[in-house]
Amino acid sequence: MTYICGFILLLNISIYAVFQAISSKKYQGFFDDLDNKDYSYKAFLPGCLGIVETLKLSGGGKYQTKLNQKLVMLHGSKYIAYYTKVHWSSKVFHMFLGIIVGSIICMLGDFDYSAFILIPISAIGMIFLADQSIDSQYKKRKFQLERDFPGFLSKLVLLINAGLTVRQAIERITKEGDCNSALYQELRTVMTDINAGEFEHEAYAAFAERCKVKQITNFVSILRQNMKLGGGQMLFELKRMGTECWEMRKSTAKQLGETASSKLMLPLAIMLIAVILICVAPVIVELGRVM
Repeated sequence: MTYICGFILLLNISIYAVFQAISSKKYQGFFDDLDNKDYSYKAFLPGCLGIVETLKLSGGGKYQTKLNQKLVMLHGSKYIAYYTKVHWSSKVFHMFLGIIVGSIICMLGDFDYSAFILIPISAIGMIFLADQSIDSQYKKRKFQLERDFPGFLSKLVLLINAGLTVRQAIERITKEGDCNSALYQELRTVMTDINAGEFEHEAYAAFAERCKVKQITNFVSILRQNMKLGGGQMLFELKRMGTECWEMRKSTAKQLGETASSKLMLPLAIMLIAVILICVAPVIVELGRVM
């Protein structure tokens, strides 16, 4: 049992080491632009990318469609091919890591041959961990966009009422907005694209495509419809939409509050048990002495 697990571990490390040695020069600098926080293991990815390219690994169907939507929101449609390769390289890395962990557990534990199932289970579990990381980033960014959008819309309506055009209002808001906000970063990209010569309706459409949030998609539809047809309905629609967005934000805040309250129940229960034990322990000790 131990020898077989040792052989699997050695084979796994050897395969990775060979691809890492071959691919290090070929893909030198390919992963340098990745965030060190999200991809702390990026130094190990060249070998994994070599495996991805050799085996021509790529997703398909609903999985790849959902993955593309998440990658577009996180990084934009221009870089989807790059980050698709990064994601598949990350999945291969997690698979190797899962095999190593499973093999070590089998070697150190006193198990029979049925324990070999731990190795593929560990590998599959680690592969899903890579997908979970993308899901976590996607949900975080979506939450930030939905959180900041009602405030942005209120400012926009106020400035349009003051006599500014939509473009002027957005430009002014982005200059005064939070530099770390995902929404304002996207709006700055819109302004940069427009100033670089891109048509406004195309820049707004790309903005909606990157964000993939229902409120923003509706907002862009209102702007593009106003550009085509004109009229005075835009401000009314934006006000109505602003009211709906604030109600949705209140509902989201309420749900987050309920979630936080439920998470506090376990620590409070543990504290209650501890207090009860502190109060009851002396009584139990005294009863023990009397008896």
